[in-house]
Amino acid sequence: MAGRTVLILGGGFGGLATAQHIRRLLPREHRIVVVERRSSFYMCAFNMHLIAGEIKDSREGERELSELPQKGIEWVQGEILEIDPKGKKVRTSTGTLEGDYLIVALGAEKTPQSMPGFAESAHNFYEVDGAIKLNKAMEDFESGRIIVLVCSTPFSCPAAPCEVAFLFDSVLRRNGKRQSAEIAIYTPEVRPLPAAGADVGSAILNMLKEKDIRYYPQHKVKKVDSGARKLIFDGAEASFDLLVGVPPHTAPQVVKTAGLTDETGWVPVDLRNLETPYPGVFAIGDITSIKQPNPTGLPLPKAWVFAEEQGHVVAENVSSRISGGAGSKQFDGKGFCYLEAGNGTAAYGSGDFYAYPTPRVYLEPPSQRLHKERRELEQDKLKTLV
Repeated sequence: MAGRTVLILGGGFGGLATAQHIRRLLPREHRIVVVERRSSFYMCAFNMHLIAGEIKDSREGERELSELPQKGIEWVQGEILEIDPKGKKVRTSTGTLEGDYLIVALGAEKTPQSMPGFAESAHNFYEVDGAIKLNKAMEDFESGRIIVLVCSTPFSCPAAPCEVAFLFDSVLRRNGKRQSAEIAIYTPEVRPLPAAGADVGSAILNMLKEKDIRYYPQHKVKKVDSGARKLIFDGAEASFDLLVGVPPHTAPQVVKTAGLTDETGWVPVDLRNLETPYPGVFAIGDITSIKQPNPTGLPLPKAWVFAEEQGHVVAENVSSRISGGAGSKQFDGKGFCYLEAGNGTAAYGSGDFYAYPTPRVYLEPPSQRLHKERRELEQDKLKTLV
């Protein structure tokens, strides 16, 4: 059999999980090529540990992509300039690549500049520098109103706004300043983690209430007034002394230009095998548009655990097709999430997001054991992904 080429666009969690799995399944005459502009992989979950002050150096969550060739995976460092899904071609800043299969795992771009006043006013904890600065802001905070703002949905890691609020509560209590601070979350969502179901949302609301963290749902921000230090909503305003924010998310422009996105702004895929309308072209992770196959019709959360499992499904199916099989592996919609709860504890949610008539997801209360499990899992993933 002549060797085939599998092009994987994106060296994030989903792209690397796919590359590693498919490399284990296929003999070495088949090329596995990862295209990524960055020189290293950073696991964004480590931002929570930077915010909490549990780690001081972001390099603890980072691995060099130059190690990939040792595992039989080619790495092309370059900017993706054009994608031809019909021809399975990719033009990059270092040349043009052609493949037999194309897997798009470019994730969601964060665009703080698209929300007026956000970049000038908010700590963007999705960025490493923002997480480090936020840790200092937490330690230095004396009194006033802290707002955690969700600009729009969907966004990566749906638990993140609550996690940051819990960390603020924890640090302020440790520093004896909690009574002089108000913590509030403003979000366009109807409840926390809506895709996980009403029970999980209610459990998290109770956790927030126990910590005296106020939750304001169905608030879609129009702009941030930097000078007045206010959030402007339709018919309402909210003042802040310190603003922490989830910036707007979007699919990369190169994906939109390629015609891979639909009216949602994301890439539609078969919810079972992750194939796009273009045969042999797949998409996984945060870049996808997947609605839960139940009456809720809510989007599947954008989270690394789904990107990883989707990558495994695609790897199984692509390797099967290359080997002459049908490629019948299916994504089952099951997933889990550790939720940082402050004071060295974490909660744990897991279940079936594809369940009918509503998602069946359960939340285990916060504990130090779960926090320890989270740290161990993250370290393990770092070792196996690169």
